[in-house]
Amino acid sequence: MSLDADLLRTRLAGTRWDRIEVVEATGSTNADLVSRATTESVGGESIGGTVRITTDQTAGRGRHARTWTAPAGTQLAMSAAIDVGDHTEHLGWLSLLAGLAAVQGVDDAMGVRPTLKWPNDVLIDGKKVAGILSEYTRTEHGPSGPGGVAVIGTGLNTTMAAEQLPVPTATSLGLATGRDVPLTDLAASYLRALSDLLDLWPHDLDGLAARYRDSSDTIGRRVRLVLPGDREVVGTATGVDHSGRIVVDVDGEQVVAAAGDVTHLRPE
Repeated sequence: MSLDADLLRTRLAGTRWDRIEVVEATGSTNADLVSRATTESVGGESIGGTVRITTDQTAGRGRHARTWTAPAGTQLAMSAAIDVGDHTEHLGWLSLLAGLAAVQGVDDAMGVRPTLKWPNDVLIDGKKVAGILSEYTRTEHGPSGPGGVAVIGTGLNTTMAAEQLPVPTATSLGLATGRDVPLTDLAASYLRALSDLLDLWPHDLDGLAARYRDSSDTIGRRVRLVLPGDREVVGTATGVDHSGRIVVDVDGEQVVAAAGDVTHLRPE
């Protein structure tokens, strides 16, 4: 199945996404929009509300500058730009709510509901089906003066075969469900969910946190948390707080982290 750009625009009417760009291939949809965030604002236009989509991303990036690649046609890469102005205190939530949007989008389009490994890995049966990267660019011009633009990027593995998976802990929607992947439906469902969730940001973070906890596969698990600076702790993940930070009980001590890598461990 291929992406139907016209149908996608129709399906997204009434959302915050007023410019939908479907391209055959690009290096990185995130990099494309980030590079335009400053230049387009110089002319008084904002890139906010722009979505860029491809099924062939050749130089995708994940957190910590990790590469994220897939054979042509086996991944749906989507980046969405939003104006955040001076609301920078809770930028970390953008990747988490994008994970929530992916959960809802996959559920709506495929009839299977993924879970989330903190902070934003999207899992089906414990295997990663999507990765997310959000980036912030400060701008000095724009319709309402200085502010900033965030670009939220999501890459969903759609039709990768088993031998094409980058690591044994990954999967694709086709492999996980045994069904064809309706790309236009999937993109529309994800982007509509993302638009709705952004209506809650940054004004209803408690509501976002509650939704995140409902979809979390990390809370309640024994985990290894590697913090910035390579400090490592092992304990039980007990929650995600108002700021989207993970809370881990380590022998009675509550370790709270806004950034880090989590590994799910087997129960002792």
